[in-house]
Amino acid sequence: MATLLEKRERGELDAEALALTGAVLAANPDVGTCWNLRRCALPPDPADWVPGELAFVGGCLGVNPKSYGAWHHRGWVLRRAPAPPPAPAERALCDRLLAADPRNFHAWEHRRALAAEEDPEAELAFAGALLSRDFSNFSAWHHRGRLLAPARTPASAGGGGGTLPAHRLQTELELVQNAVFTDPNDQSAWVYLRCILSRASPPPRILCLYVNREDAALAVTFSRPVTVGAGSPALTATVDGSALEGVWRSGEGRPRPSHTWLCDLPSGLAPPPTRPRLHFRVTWEPDPAHREVTLLADENEAWWQEPIVARELFWAEVGVAEAGVLEAQVQMCRQLLELEPRSRGCLLTLVLLLSALDPLAHEEETRRCLRELQEADPLRSGFVADVASRAAAAVGVLRQEAGPDGARRLRLPRKALTSLPLLEHMVLVTHLDLAGNSLGGLPPTLGGLRRLQVLDLSHNKVTTLEGLPPLPAWRSCVSMATP
Repeated sequence: MATLLEKRERGELDAEALALTGAVLAANPDVGTCWNLRRCALPPDPADWVPGELAFVGGCLGVNPKSYGAWHHRGWVLRRAPAPPPAPAERALCDRLLAADPRNFHAWEHRRALAAEEDPEAELAFAGALLSRDFSNFSAWHHRGRLLAPARTPASAGGGGGTLPAHRLQTELELVQNAVFTDPNDQSAWVYLRCILSRASPPPRILCLYVNREDAALAVTFSRPVTVGAGSPALTATVDGSALEGVWRSGEGRPRPSHTWLCDLPSGLAPPPTRPRLHFRVTWEPDPAHREVTLLADENEAWWQEPIVARELFWAEVGVAEAGVLEAQVQMCRQLLELEPRSRGCLLTLVLLLSALDPLAHEEETRRCLRELQEADPLRSGFVADVASRAAAAVGVLRQEAGPDGARRLRLPRKALTSLPLLEHMVLVTHLDLAGNSLGGLPPTLGGLRRLQVLDLSHNKVTTLEGLPPLPAWRSCVSMATP
């Protein structure tokens, strides 16, 4: 190494430097400096050294099959080859390394690059052969999912978007069923099942508009946190055709992505004499549709809200449009739990499936599965508690009560809540009952509840409201002390 560094300083990257780098790397392929020097010392014509370099790297991978430097150098050599090397030879190298370690992700990525121009069915068969020997091969499941990704329908197409063709989905579900009944406690097949039933997360969209004359603000609530401002997609609003010139600010009171964005209304804003109303229109650049709300002259507030879809509250990414497919997986999970009642992968998957089908109809079974999951997986009790909190919040959102006076009451008492999710679907709530839970604090996203008047936090672990964004309609907060 000392000689190599001296030669580098003198600019002598010659045959001796090449030999020295070979000696070092043959013993330790992780010396990145040697790989860099070796690339500089190679002759100009790649035809003179590509076969030898590939053989040399193969030997280095025999010393350390997961050497980042060796794999990087192999890719560098292949990109400079005058003619592509025989694909069978490269696949054979991957086969040998994967036989020694089925989770060598370097070999998997190399194999995926080779398979990009070939028949994916052969690669699916290869992944299937590995899974037939060991269903716990996470990498083989991942490889299979990557190969099937191009077969999914585009999100803009019919059938739910992001779904696999029916015949392919059935094949994959049968493979998963064989795996989970072979080893119900292995997590890899359960993760794969949730992946093939899912699509990419839906893009953010506007869920609600709320305008208040007394607060003199227009609130826009999104399905996911977004950024509004310089360098971000434009959010524009007009009143009776005239643009609102105010600056958008986060409902959380912090300069970061937020569910809710606020724009102050001009002082003295009033409808024209010829038309006793104010018409607001909001447009967000990524979404071509516009949203509208009308404030009458004798009203202090007005809103527009997208109808809540029950199946999107808990598992918004579910991509299978046919309820029959989900029902079949529910029956499979129930049968398996009769044989293996403490399979945590099965319990979690069943919770997701039931919530995607009908959260209200399956409320009791979902709650029971979560209790059993808590007992079966005590090391992940915090995660399970948060899943249970989301399930309870979803049911509460669907059951919120609208009174004749415009008040909306959402009741979540004694639900063992450890978190408060889905606030973007609670924007119009005026009375929120959270008594008897395990909340240690309130999220900044509570600032999006512009109509909230009464908040019951009794018998929780909340001791302070410091840092909470202002709530313009807030009238009272019931005792926060834990008895």
